[in-house]
Amino acid sequence: MLIALTVINVILIAYLFVLSLRIVLGWFAPQALGRAWDLLTAVTDPYLNLFSRIRFLRGAMFDFSPLAAILVLVVAFDLVNQLLYYGRITLGFFLASVVSASWSGARFILLLLLIVGVIRTIPLAFRSVGGANLWRVVDMIIQPVVTWVMRLFRLGRRSGYTQHLLLTLGLLLVTWLLGELIIRQIVILLQMLPI
Repeated sequence: MLIALTVINVILIAYLFVLSLRIVLGWFAPQALGRAWDLLTAVTDPYLNLFSRIRFLRGAMFDFSPLAAILVLVVAFDLVNQLLYYGRITLGFFLASVVSASWSGARFILLLLLIVGVIRTIPLAFRSVGGANLWRVVDMIIQPVVTWVMRLFRLGRRSGYTQHLLLTLGLLLVTWLLGELIIRQIVILLQMLPI
């Protein structure tokens, strides 16, 4: 049993690496890799396609299905490691793994939005920095969140875009920090469950 779990562990690590490689290379010109790209997609696309069928993972601008695919493998990896070290999996540990992986995905999105938002403040702080195309792309990413914050606080048009953006960045930062504290405590409590 120990050997089988160790082999599964190694396979999960290798597949996580291959899947990550496929996702990152997919952002660039993967066709230039030729046969290597074909082999990589043959190994990873069937698994990724399972998640791409889930509609809520694919938004108008972003496709979070690769992130979900990686997080499921991370949960599986955690469970195999639990079996390796303790010889059993408790419900609490399973739930803690799921909560932890879910928070990892949410944390990634929060930090991405924070970074994009901070980048967006550059032309606002320095009054028009070149690269109008870059700022349009950045706005496409951060604007839906800013609009949501405006609706949440019923700000309307009373204050300017800079204030809305700064409020959004503040809320993202507070959400990230509180999430870290709360999720850490939840994971600890779940791992202590005897079942």
